Amino acid sequence: MITRPDVQTTTVDADLVCPACAVPLQVAVRALDCPNCHSSWPVIDGVPHFIGDFPYWGEISLEQMRQVNIAASTGSWKGLLTDSKDPAIQQAAKMMLNIDRANWHWLTDLSPNSRVLDLGAGSGAISHALGLRYRQVVAVEPVLERVEFMRQRFSQEKLSNVRVLRSSLWKLPFANNSFDLVAMNGVLEWVPQGVEGDPGELQVSALKKAFDLLRPGGYIYVGIENRMCPGYFIGYPDPHCGLPFVTILPRFAAQWYARKKGVSDGYRNYLYSSRGYRKLLQKSGFKQVEIYLALPSYNHPRFLIPIAGKAFEYYIQNFSSVPSGWLRKALRAVFMKLQILKYLEYSFVILARK
Repeated sequence: MITRPDVQTTTVDADLVCPACAVPLQVAVRALDCPNCHSSWPVIDGVPHFIGDFPYWGEISLEQMRQVNIAASTGSWKGLLTDSKDPAIQQAAKMMLNIDRANWHWLTDLSPNSRVLDLGAGSGAISHALGLRYRQVVAVEPVLERVEFMRQRFSQEKLSNVRVLRSSLWKLPFANNSFDLVAMNGVLEWVPQGVEGDPGELQVSALKKAFDLLRPGGYIYVGIENRMCPGYFIGYPDPHCGLPFVTILPRFAAQWYARKKGVSDGYRNYLYSSRGYRKLLQKSGFKQVEIYLALPSYNHPRFLIPIAGKAFEYYIQNFSSVPSGWLRKALRAVFMKLQILKYLEYSFVILARK
């Protein structure tokens, strides 16, 4: 076969499409190109970058994260965390190493041949766990330093089926109906941050994007806090913006209060009750919504208890420690009698199906 010198053979990345045109991307030298709109995105150390600047956020400080990444390039990523004498890194390691955070996957009936999208993958613990179970995992994260950490983590663990991409939820390079599971762990509440528009509607838009990406019968997983956690009623700060009471106030009052406290764009990290999350997911197109209490939290889920039925009452009677102090004991007894205690736990794990 004779190849004409003026004819170039192009390679297409079968898994990625242009975020704007939905056209399959072509592989160039250290870049991905759209043949339709001629946009181009760099590929750095094998990782496609679909966004540029993005503010740092992570379990440890930016400087610590950079030092960890430098050290991991010549040593063990895991050993750096387990052997560190830095208290901040020791604390962060509990979350960064804990692949049991994805134990909720046992509640699905997905095939090992499934394709999974982990949105806001962070330092990669959930992608790591899912990569041990499913055929392909795509870990999407906007923070550059966390992307680099995951790249080294999965390379050293020889998890070649986990692909890392740098992007945001609003610039996803995937075709519709291309995943069997979309994971959003501690992500939904952050969706409106830095984006113009009503926070609740932006959250619906994000969930609709996830719905469109799923194949029929596919699952979305959401791990998130409960708006009705009792601590918020007595002044515990919201874990996202740091202000007290905004979580439980009516939205308009929370907006006014946050601005009065100096937050220029107001309160945007919307949390909901179990009923609120159910309505949010149903509004986004999901029909089968199963809500579980994540105890002690969705980031360290030792127990996942369905909110429907009597399993929570069984747990309280057989596994839960008795609170100290007469007031806490009395309140727990009253809430149990009223059958509302389970609606006041700290966080939820939610699985919904397309």
